[in-house]
Amino acid sequence: MATNPKAAKPGEKAAKPVDKDAALRKEIITTIKGPITEKVTKLIPALAAFPNPYNSVLATPDLLYACMQLVKTRRDMFAEFLVDEAGNLVPEDDKPLRCGRSVDQIISMVVRSGAKAYATKRYAPADAEAAKAKAAPVKSEPKTILEKISALVSGKWGDMEVPKPSPTHADTFYDAIKDYLDFDWQVPLIPCFAELPVKLIREMGRGVTTLRTAEGIAALADIGRQSMDSAKRILSDDMMREMLDTQPLAAKGVAFLGKDRYDYLHGTVYDKMGEKFWEMCVDCERLEAMEVQNAKDLEQMASHLHILSGESINQFVRFLQFSQIPIILEVGSERLGEEKFAEIFGIPGNNKLIKMFCEKIKVAKLDAEDPDEDLRKKLPDIFNAYLRAPADFERGL
Repeated sequence: MATNPKAAKPGEKAAKPVDKDAALRKEIITTIKGPITEKVTKLIPALAAFPNPYNSVLATPDLLYACMQLVKTRRDMFAEFLVDEAGNLVPEDDKPLRCGRSVDQIISMVVRSGAKAYATKRYAPADAEAAKAKAAPVKSEPKTILEKISALVSGKWGDMEVPKPSPTHADTFYDAIKDYLDFDWQVPLIPCFAELPVKLIREMGRGVTTLRTAEGIAALADIGRQSMDSAKRILSDDMMREMLDTQPLAAKGVAFLGKDRYDYLHGTVYDKMGEKFWEMCVDCERLEAMEVQNAKDLEQMASHLHILSGESINQFVRFLQFSQIPIILEVGSERLGEEKFAEIFGIPGNNKLIKMFCEKIKVAKLDAEDPDEDLRKKLPDIFNAYLRAPADFERGL
């Protein structure tokens, strides 16, 4: 039971206020280090070989992720910890437990702790060398009065002005990324994040959470500082922030376009696309195909431009009437399904099928009074013919 703190006596320093949040965190960490780690070790006996299973797992992202997935799939083994203040089981991950935090919040804590532990291990040699380089030189006997005063001050007064240790590379990395680590799927990506320049992580901010694969992070690294700086010069501050938060890989496409071509495409389709505009900008071949098309054709494709390949855009404009473009997009997505539609008309796509579908529409005999409505009725049969026998359709049978 909690008790009221005693009043401070005259002359005594008042007791520091209790940091309830820090106390909660400490309690959670103690529980994870103790009984939860013990249960996980029973489920994975090999962990017992580590001198300190908790520290070893925390600093090894793949192992940490595997343990987190184990806890998630074997909730029954950890039921005693997944209860509220009344002792009732809490099945939802977003509802508070007895400790005051939800499972989602605890996952965030673990992901961040894992990032810090990994970075400390990853950069330990470099940080140790940096600390060694900053070590005080070997002292020699003071020769002048000025040297003597300096030696006396550093020896007898230096403890009053001890400088704080400089942040290590691990510290700066963790400080830059910690606010954006919230999800268990980020754990396997921690080693990839740790290779990115800290300046880039700070620039991206929340955009870090859009990179869900190692390949995506590699693509970001491939963009390079020059393209990122070019995008910064082309975009307004608000648009730059939106791009980084939504799809930072778009920086390469923006830099590829340059100011004038970017302004043309932005003015043509951004209002219709919203944040999907940035996904559209990821692929330079798509942008190259778009920049030679007229604004009206692009507006007709706006709903799907973030999916379409450059070849799809070129063939639509080559074979289809202006009003037929949104019909093939709408009916194609509906009949083929989003995944199959993207497989054919997206990147890299199937250039042979793209051309075949467009040619069939071009030669279709449509009602002269309302050709668009007639196309809308006949187009499902074309897509259904493909779905029934894809190989025969491609051979023209």
